[in-house]
Amino acid sequence: MIVQYSKSFQKSLDKLSGKMQSSIKKVIAEVKAAESLEEISDCKRITGFDNVYRIKTGAYRSFFTFHVYIEGNTAKFEYLVSRGQAYDKYILSSLSKKY
Repeated sequence: MIVQYSKSFQKSLDKLSGKMQSSIKKVIAEVKAAESLEEISDCKRITGFDNVYRIKTGAYRSFFTFHVYIEGNTAKFEYLVSRGQAYDKYILSSLSKKY
């Protein structure tokens, strides 16, 4: 898959400790190597959205959108938030505005 990142995701990733950054980078590598969503571990579709998924990584949740283009698959990571903030109304409403 082709992987893209939002500025928000990149900023959140930069703020994490080295060990957590390493875990997130492993997840990103797994997404890049995957040919379909079923090959990504701990990946679930968010209820109420057609193309928004989350991946669990320790105490963090990565939200990403998945689009299929004629040329190939693209996954865009939108947010990286802690488990407590993951399903907050702000995050879900901003996702619903975009998608």
